[in-house]
Amino acid sequence: MLPNITVFGLNIDTYKMFFYIALLTVPVMLFVLRKRFEFSVKQTAFYSAFTLVFGYISAMMTSWLKHIMLSYASGGVYTDAEKLRNYGIPMFLPIFLLVYCLLRKDDFRKLSDYIAPCVYSVMTFVKIGCVFCGCCYGEPDEHGIWNESLGYRTFPVQLYDAITSMIIVVICLYLVRRFRDVRSGYIYPIGGILFAITKGFWENFRVHESEYERSFLGTGWTLWQYWLLVLFLGCAIWLFILMKKDGVGPFKTPAKAKVPVNAKVATNAKTAASTKAATNAKAAASTRSKAKSKSKGKKRKNGRKQKN
Repeated sequence: MLPNITVFGLNIDTYKMFFYIALLTVPVMLFVLRKRFEFSVKQTAFYSAFTLVFGYISAMMTSWLKHIMLSYASGGVYTDAEKLRNYGIPMFLPIFLLVYCLLRKDDFRKLSDYIAPCVYSVMTFVKIGCVFCGCCYGEPDEHGIWNESLGYRTFPVQLYDAITSMIIVVICLYLVRRFRDVRSGYIYPIGGILFAITKGFWENFRVHESEYERSFLGTGWTLWQYWLLVLFLGCAIWLFILMKKDGVGPFKTPAKAKVPVNAKVATNAKTAASTKAATNAKAAASTRSKAKSKSKGKKRKNGRKQKN
């Protein structure tokens, strides 16, 4: 494709360009959604910085763990020079968010819904960068896209990966609107499950240069498919806990809470007492008003007699 483009005489790395665009989508999307989640501009700026900083740390952690896992699988032969790997962002970021919410006593369910669309938006634009620079390519395919670095056509797995990630972003935005006044906390795990399934599927069409990464521990699964399996299980457990706590599925209308019999009796008694007190107060006021009117009438009558 186009690993580099020239704009106004400047040679620009397309992957880096889309990487920065991906980062830019975080504050933009959070700012667009802030009113729906009732956050101020200051809060939006903080959560944007939080997502970017800990998303970056998550990518670094992923790269470190990848190096450790492949070094173990290869008996110390494999080395990895990459500093960032975005596969771990959807996995580690909610953990950092949960720790923050526990320390600050903030609403984890609300915040996880808030950042979910922008997390998968980052994954989308990073993968578009892969399409242009030619990395993360698929098998040789005469009907595929031209890969400049390889010198032949490959199956456009990066493009299909980016499209499915964008579909997940759209689904998350739809759920933000649907779940707004009904429930919270479901959007991130639903997006994580969809992301794990779709990306795990596209991994089957991707070429991995390292045999240890292509078939981790000789199992036939790529290293990243194991990562995505962990993400899938984690989000599934997360979703199950929410459903167990709420007592209803994410797409069902919550049932009205049943009022205990004792509570009903107490409520009825309280209502009756309140009604009786109001009636007595009204009767007393009426009696005072009549007495006052009668007193005024007597005074007028006595005044007329004195004049006569």
